[in-house]
Amino acid sequence: MTRHFIRTDQNSSSIAPRALNDTSLGKAITVKSAQVKTAQVKTALVRSALVKTVLGASLMLAAVLTPLASAQAAEPKLLGKFKQWNAYVYGSGAGRICYVMSEPTKMAPRNANRGDVFVMLTHRPSQNVRNEISTRAGYIYDSKSRPFVKIGDKKFQMFTGVKDGGEVAHWAWLEATGDEARMVKSMRAGSSMTIKGTSKRGTLTTDTYSLSGVTAALKRIDAACK
Repeated sequence: MTRHFIRTDQNSSSIAPRALNDTSLGKAITVKSAQVKTAQVKTALVRSALVKTVLGASLMLAAVLTPLASAQAAEPKLLGKFKQWNAYVYGSGAGRICYVMSEPTKMAPRNANRGDVFVMLTHRPSQNVRNEISTRAGYIYDSKSRPFVKIGDKKFQMFTGVKDGGEVAHWAWLEATGDEARMVKSMRAGSSMTIKGTSKRGTLTTDTYSLSGVTAALKRIDAACK
């Protein structure tokens, strides 16, 4: 299934609470009072509106941008903290978006120069999108990088936003939408997962995430974004 990025200008420079056990970006390691720019999250939620190519482009574009435009003016609202994962809702009504987030408990190599690193799982009911999995690497991916997720003996291939440029070049999404439900099942059953990727500088990174609390966090957004 081919996917395309919907481009939307992001001008917000406000800061949102971190998803760790403290605020903003989900998966927290134990809670540092670090904060992440809301613009990063909004970029993931809006530009990562990865639209499936089925209908005519203009019709699909209108359907996607209408609810996202109203959500863009809102700020993420914390729904709950669940050990290493936090749950959020963004926007309201038909255009609401729900997501869980978390940060790595371990990053290698430790001396790599990186920005904010986290993983997200998103529901967008108005677009019939559930379990969209994405990660921010904290660096611009190499154009040939083929990041992937490992949970136990299961491997899930990802693709990067390098060709789209800008903030999106720091992000990667699951390559096959059919893997999303399978990966969620593995996340619920697993204890940890790793995400590997290669930066523009050629550095191979490995990020380890705890899956403690992810089942409860997913139940929370499942209820908020039915």
